[in-house]
Amino acid sequence: MLNIKSIVVGPLWVNSYIVWDSDTGEGILVDPGDEGKKLINIIKKNTINIRSIIITHGHFDHIKDADYVSTAIKAPVLLHRAELPFIEHVAEQSIMFGFPPVKPPHIDSYLEEGDHINIGAFSFDVHHTPGHSPGSIILHSRSEGIAIVGDLIFYESVGRTDLPGGDYETLLMSIRNRILSLPDDTRILSGHGEETTVGHEKVYNPFITGVYRDEG
Repeated sequence: MLNIKSIVVGPLWVNSYIVWDSDTGEGILVDPGDEGKKLINIIKKNTINIRSIIITHGHFDHIKDADYVSTAIKAPVLLHRAELPFIEHVAEQSIMFGFPPVKPPHIDSYLEEGDHINIGAFSFDVHHTPGHSPGSIILHSRSEGIAIVGDLIFYESVGRTDLPGGDYETLLMSIRNRILSLPDDTRILSGHGEETTVGHEKVYNPFITGVYRDEG
C-alpha cells in the first residue's frame, strides 16, 4: 500500500509530503520546508527508510530544513539542475521575504525529465514543469492517480510567476501539458493549500479553464 502523509510546515504553510510503501518501508520526503524535527519524528514513528529527499523547486520556503533532515537521516537531496541558482542564493531569498537566512542544502544528484523515483513497489515519473521557476518538477504516479506538483498549480489557483525565473505563459504550458492531460480523477497534491483533482481544476480554476477549453 502506498501511504502519503501531508504535513503543513513553517510560517508560509508549505505542504511537506512523506510518501512510503507500507510493505517495504521505503519512502521519500518531498519539500522539507521547515519543522525538520517534526518530520523526522514522523519518519521514525512509522519506521520509514527515506531513500531520498525530493525538492520540487528551490524557493526558500520549500527547502529550509532540507540540509538538517538530510544530515539527520542520511538521505540524499535531489532536485532539477535549473534550480541551482536559487539554492546558491537561498539565504538572500529568505532575507528578502523578511525571514532569517536559510542554509542551502548539499545537492547529491539532479533530476531530469523522464526520471523515475521508485518507492518499494511504486514508481513516480519526474516531469520538468517550468513556469513558477525554471527547474520546477512534479512527481506523477499513473498507477495510483497521484501528482505531487509543488507550486505549479493549486486548488482553483496557479503558482505565482512574479519571482525571478517565473514566466506565466510557460507556467500555463506546463499545466496544459502535464496536468490537464491527466485523467480527471488524478489527485493533485500541491505545495500549499488543500488537495484537488484534475477534473475539478478543469471546471473551476479561473486561470486555466480557458487553456483547457482551447485544447478541447
